[in-house]
Amino acid sequence: MRRNKVLNVVLVLFCILPCFANKSIVFNGHWNADIKSLNPQLPIQAWLEDNNKDLLLKFSRNIGMIYVTVTNSMGEKVYGQSVDIKSTSSVVISVEKFEQGDLLSITDGNNMVYGYIFNN
Repeated sequence: MRRNKVLNVVLVLFCILPCFANKSIVFNGHWNADIKSLNPQLPIQAWLEDNNKDLLLKFSRNIGMIYVTVTNSMGEKVYGQSVDIKSTSSVVISVEKFEQGDLLSITDGNNMVYGYIFNN
């Protein structure tokens, strides 16, 4: 009986967890780290929330002042914001006005990464 309850809980979790999965944005480009690490991951991660209305940028370490830009498929800037990563570890951006093919880019003047917000 106890085994059946545990099995049922596991099955329910397998059904529920994918419902809350956020779509990760894959970045191209490079970000040189000042510190040496065995884990060469970018200090920036981005997810499109399930509601397709919010973009979450998460920073794993202090990378100083950055500039976040979104350009449309015509090359026009539709969003721009400076963010001081010393004072925050995450940023939420509303993407309601963005469209398929819009490009997210993040730079600090020396390093730059970019990825598509809606890449079906």
